[in-house]
Order: sequence, then C-alpha cells, then structure tokens
Amino acid sequence: MAAEAAISTAVEVLGSLLIQKVKSLRSVEGKVRSLKEELEWMQSFLKDANRKQAEDEGVRNWIRKIREVAQDAEDTIEMFLINVENANSRGSSLLKSCSSFPKRMYYLDRIGDEIDSIRARLDAIDKSRERFGIREASEPVLSLDIESRRRLAPTQNDEQVVGIEGDVREVVRELLLDEGKGGVWVGVIEGMGGIGKSTLAREVYNHRDVAGGGGFECRGWVVVSSEFTPRETMKQLILELPGSDRRKVREVEESSKDELYIQRKLQEMLREQLQGKNYLIVLDDVWEKEHWEYLKSSFPNQKDKRSRLLLTTRNKVIGKYCQYVHKMKALDLEKSWELLLERAFIGSKNEECMKELECIGAQILEKCHGLPLAISVVGGLLMQTQTKNGWEQVYNQLNSYLGTYESNVSAILELSYQNLSPQLKSCFLCLAFFKEDSTIRAKRLLNVWVGQGLIQQTGSGTVDEIARGYLNELINRNMVQVEDVIIGDRVRNCRLHDLIREVCLRKAKEEIGLEIVKGQDVISCLYKPRHRVVYGKNLDTSSPSHNKYLRSLFILNVDSDGNAYMTTPSHYWKSFKLLKMLDLDGFAFQKLPRSVQLLTGLKCLRIRKSHNIFRDVLELPTWLESLKKLEILCVENQYVKFPKDALRLEKLRHFHVHSVYGRAMKVENWKSIESLKLIRLEDWLECSSGLTGRCHVRKLGIHMIETERQNELQRSLEKMVNLVELHLEFNPTSLMSPKIIPRLNGLTKLKLDGGMLECSSASEFPPNLSRLTLEYVRLVEDPMPELGKLPKLQYLKLYRRRISNEEWRMRVLREGFPCLEALSLENLNRLRGIDVEEGGMPRLRQLRIRKCPNLEIENLPEHIKCAVATA
Repeated sequence: MAAEAAISTAVEVLGSLLIQKVKSLRSVEGKVRSLKEELEWMQSFLKDANRKQAEDEGVRNWIRKIREVAQDAEDTIEMFLINVENANSRGSSLLKSCSSFPKRMYYLDRIGDEIDSIRARLDAIDKSRERFGIREASEPVLSLDIESRRRLAPTQNDEQVVGIEGDVREVVRELLLDEGKGGVWVGVIEGMGGIGKSTLAREVYNHRDVAGGGGFECRGWVVVSSEFTPRETMKQLILELPGSDRRKVREVEESSKDELYIQRKLQEMLREQLQGKNYLIVLDDVWEKEHWEYLKSSFPNQKDKRSRLLLTTRNKVIGKYCQYVHKMKALDLEKSWELLLERAFIGSKNEECMKELECIGAQILEKCHGLPLAISVVGGLLMQTQTKNGWEQVYNQLNSYLGTYESNVSAILELSYQNLSPQLKSCFLCLAFFKEDSTIRAKRLLNVWVGQGLIQQTGSGTVDEIARGYLNELINRNMVQVEDVIIGDRVRNCRLHDLIREVCLRKAKEEIGLEIVKGQDVISCLYKPRHRVVYGKNLDTSSPSHNKYLRSLFILNVDSDGNAYMTTPSHYWKSFKLLKMLDLDGFAFQKLPRSVQLLTGLKCLRIRKSHNIFRDVLELPTWLESLKKLEILCVENQYVKFPKDALRLEKLRHFHVHSVYGRAMKVENWKSIESLKLIRLEDWLECSSGLTGRCHVRKLGIHMIETERQNELQRSLEKMVNLVELHLEFNPTSLMSPKIIPRLNGLTKLKLDGGMLECSSASEFPPNLSRLTLEYVRLVEDPMPELGKLPKLQYLKLYRRRISNEEWRMRVLREGFPCLEALSLENLNRLRGIDVEEGGMPRLRQLRIRKCPNLEIENLPEHIKCAVATA
C-alpha cells in the first residue's frame, strides 16, 4: 500500500499487539512499543517527501524503503501472532501448556531479533532523510468529513454534459437522419483518451429523441476495450438486449469446447435477436480495426428496418469504415472554466470568490489542454481548498509534476493520487483488482475494503457507512466514475476511466504488491507480492513460497465446476499464512475445497457462479467454523445447504446467499451478525436462539413466506430495533398486508416480492421509508394513490406487477409523492398510461421505463417528460 497507509497499518497492528497480547510479549514489549513510536515518527515526514518525489528519484527510493520496512514490520507481527495462536491452540491442559512453552519462547526470541533488524533499517533511513531535505509536515491532510462525502457523492452524474451540448445535438441529428431509411448506419465518435467520447455517446444513447422517440425496439451498449475477447463481447451484448435468455446463452457455451464454434453460435443468437427490429447498438472503446471487422458481421443489414451502430474509439483508422465521423475537440477556455467551477464548487458559488480565482484558474486550465477528464480531476483537487492560496499551491505542485511525466494528463492524475489521504490511497488501489472496463458493484467494492481491513469504525458511523463515505470522496475527486446512482445519495455501480486505471495498476504494482496472472503471463510487483489476481482455470502450485505474504487472492474463472481446485495440494493452500480475502469468481462448487480450512486468517470468503441459473447447491461444511476470523461469507447465484450440526461463526457480520436449500439452517453464537439474506422464514423463526446478536441486524432478507405464519414473522420483526433494510419474499399464493412490516423509525428501505398485496392505507408502512420496491406482486387495486401519501419516499420501483388481466392506468393524485425523485417501471405489459394530477411528483428527476410496450407517455406533465429515460 501507499507508504503512509503501510505505516498506519503497521502502527495499528503493533498497537493491537500491545493492547491484546501483553502477556505473550514478555521481554519484547519494550521493543514493540519503540518500533511503533519510530514508525509514527517517520510517518510525520512522508507528506513533505510526497511533495518532493516528483523531482527527485532519491526521494522516491527513500519513500519505497519506508514502505517496505513498514510492510515487513506488519508481516513480522502478524506472523508472530499466528505462531503464538498455533502454539496455544494445542490445548489448555497443564501438560500441553508446558509442552508449548519452548515454542512460545522461541517465537519471542525470533520476533525480538526481527524487530531489532527493522529498527536498524529505520535508523539508516532516518539518517538519509536529512540528505534529501525532508522535513516534518506542518499542515493537515485535507479531507471532507463523512457526512459531506455522503451528501456530495451523486453530483458527478450531472457534470459531464458541460461543454458538449452542441456535440450531443449534432450526433443525435445524424443518428436520426432519414428516419424512414433502412439499412445499417455506422457512426463513430473519435478522439484522444480523456476527451469525453464515452460521455458523449452516453448522452446520445439516453437522449429523449433517441431513447423515447427514436423508435428503436432494441438498444444495447457494450464496452469492447483493449482486452477484446469475441466470446465475452458477444455474450455481454446479447444479455444487454431486451428478451435475452441466460439459459440459452449458457447452453451455447456448454455445447462445445471449440471456441470458434461457440463464437459463431453467439453471433447467430445476436443476429436472431436483432432480426426484424429497429435497433441501436453502442460499441464503446473499440481499439483495433480487426475488432470492428469481427463485430460488424454480427449485425443484420435490413433494408426495411433502421439499424444504427455508434462506435467510440481513439483509432483514426476505424473512421475510414464508417458513414459518419464525429471528431471530439478540446473544450475552449470558457467551457473549461465552466466545467472547473462545476467540479471545484459543490452548491452555491460566491461571485466575489470566483473573480479572485479567475486568473490562477486560467493558469491551471492551460495545463489541462481542454481535456474534460483532466479538468474534472483537477477540480476534485481544488474542491479541497477554495482559496487563492490553495489554488496557487495546487498550480505549483502541478508544475513540479509536469516535467516528470510523458503527458499533462498523466501528471495531473499522479498529483491527484498523491493528494489522497493514506486511507483513500489504499482504497483506490483496490480498484486494480477488477477487470478492465468492468462495471464495479459498489457493495462488492466496499466488502473488498472491509475484508482488507482498510475500514476502521470511528464514532457513531458503522463500518459500511464509513466505507461508503470513502467511495463518495473518491467520486468527488473524480478518481472513480459513477455508472448508476440509487436515488438517495447512494452509488450502485461505478467504474474507472481507462487512463485512471493505468495509474491505479501502476501504483498497485509499486505500492501494495499487486501481481496479475493471465495464463503464462505474470505481471510481477517490485517487492513481496501481497495481492494476486488470477485470470483462468489453472493455478501455478510450483512456488508456494510466493504465497507467504499474500493478503488477498482473486481468481476469475470461466464457469468451472471447481474440480481442479478440489485437487490442489494442501501444502499450496497452507502456504497462504496471512490471507484475509479469498474471492472465487466463476465457480460452481458443490463442496468447498477442504484446503480452505487451512486459511485460518480469512476474513472474507466470496464464491460467485457467473450465471444466475440456480440449480447448483453448495454444501457448507462444519469445518467452516474453524475460520474463526471470518466476517463476510457471500455465495452468489447458487443455493447453499447447511451441515447437520449447528454452525458457529462468532465474528460473522454479513451472510449473503441466494437461498438456503434442504435441511434446516442451524446456527449458534452468531453474535456479530449485521446483515442476513436470503433465508427461509422457517429458518428465521426457528434458529433465533443461535442468533444471539440478532437485535444488531441492520439488513434482513426472508423468503418462502406463507400466509399462515405472517403473525409470527410480525412479532419477530418488531424486535429488530436496528433494522434499516428489509426484503420479504412471499409465496405466489400468499396474501400479504403491510401490517406485518414493523413500523420502525430506522427502517428506510423495503422490498416486497411475490404474493398479493392489500394496500389499504399508507400509514401501515414504516414512517421514514425512502425506498420501496414491489416485484412480482399481484395487486387488488392501483396502489399509487396510497403510496403517494408516503411523506419521505424518494425511490419507487414496480416490476412485473399486475392488477388484473385487463389494461390499467396508473393514477398519481394531486400533490402525491412529494419527495419522490425516481420512479422505475419495468415489465408492466398491461400498463396503458400514467395520469398525474396537478402538483404530483414535483421533485421527480428520473422516470425509468423498460419493457412497458403499451405505455403511452405523451400526455404527461412537462417536468415528468423531462425525467423519462427508456431502455
């Protein structure tokens, strides 16, 4: 990790050792305390060193040595704790305690010698500090408080349209030109990295005249990227289109081992989906002419249908094969200034302050060359200090970086990274674990941070709230891009711009020991590997010594049954002494590899099958409770089966599965559990004695709810005083009433799935409900008049609902939904219209309509029409 973060982690580990293990330390307690103090002393010089490293390679080497010493200190202490734990675990009897005493003394002697060695290295580093003129930092790191980060997070979504309004109009006009004309039209948005090609394409894709009035029956978007794989690109595009069938895609993938055959069948499937329809497809980030030549044969050329393909690329050659080329231009000074202010100032802008900053702002913008990405990232830096002196300091820092890097954009991104706090640097570098151009689920990213031990609970905020605050700050600094926002200041999905990802990968390799393995190719780190990402089905088990210091292992497989991992030798898994996170993506295990039991330090275990056809069952073994530090257990797209005996997981905080299958779920002493989903109603009611800490549960998901047991459910939910999120899934024939939902003040998010809903009064819902989702629910009558009375509802989603077999109209009463900001309507085949009385939905910003073929929106009020986005 970054040097400051490496020292912070080492200091924290040392402090924990002093607090918890004093009796075990005996003679080395003084040495541990001295090492902690020396690391804290060195930490005070790193801010000044970071400022000077751009101009001095010697300073960069000094920082690297500090980082390596801090990491070695952390490794030494953690290995000592593991060795002591193993020695003590041999038993509590007097005879066994005496037999383990010599080993404990040996470990004490060894850690004493290792600490002496580390302190000697620190002394040498400290002496060289004066030679480089590195001084103690006198000013604090600038950072927004958590509440500010949470409040400001969604603003990035609106920033991108600054300066490209004319481009949007031009591309939309060309796209819709000769609307009645058939055949394939191909347009391309061309320009250098960071100039806003994808942003422009997204604005066109979601434009009202295209999404609502363009007459396209099929629209799809796929990122091609430099790591182009025909099979994955075809698969992603097929699944993006309406009417896609994941089962058929999987059948094709499993039908042969011949890759070319599979690619050909997927192409046929894509053509079949598009045949006979007006379609718009965006191919984002096409790198090579060969990639485009392969893809274009997948799209049917229909004389009587409108077929539109829109590409974005940096490669000018691709434009020669397209009917229309839109060349992106850099922003002029006026638009650049407008965008900078949009990013540097959230909320109101003081005119007098703007005037004072105009001159220095122009000098800063001169270095950005009109590139929106560079301007946005600099704006994120300037947001931390909104004074003339602060802006001049950023300008001077930027000048010091410009001579070191090959382009101004690289220098700006490097400066932005260096200005992150130690915690944010560590969190940012974890984004390198994800694939290029991938959509990153915010929940998964936060779990990675928690699993890495990067989030420490402080004050009244929960660990998850603090983690989300860090994500929001990275977004406001424009280091992370928002892809999908849940109304209510919560980001659902995010991604990295490819230029920022390049910085992230390089820094992760240098600072946190990231190693990437793709087949026979290994991108090695500069020091001991601490994190590894493996692409493919095979593990190299020939060098287990390389695993000793790994903290996380991510294996991205391709729908394997996991048999290769079941037979991996135990000595390989045993070599992961310090592993905290194991992420297995693309597996369909029936049983966990027994060797996982050897990973005694594991905090986070995630297993994901890449398709969501729930026919596979993963049996949880009793030995899982030997993972005494496990905090997060997540099994996606697969059923789980519990062992016969009760499962004891004292430190487990999050248990997320699709469903429990077969025998009853037996748990014991789950006293730390905070989120639990999805589990059966019978399990929830009958295993409550094992959930000793269930009053601390904040998120709960229960399914297979029958009418007869709803009163029992109601009584149990009333005890959940800390509940903030509830998901209830009913059997299709069940009749449900909101009366079973506890009217808890803290409950803000509710999802009801299945069954028949009787919605007699809005007062039956929780008083502070802000998010409500109704899926596969049969309605007695239109619920909108009553739901419109919920005073704090911000988000409402209706999915596959019906009132009867007849067509129906949705009715929004006068002044109904006073706080609603987003309404999502999906798969409502019989919905005919929306009648909105005067003053209804006054704050609506987003109306998402998907697969509602009979819905007419022409008569909607103008402010609601402006919010329409169809897909």
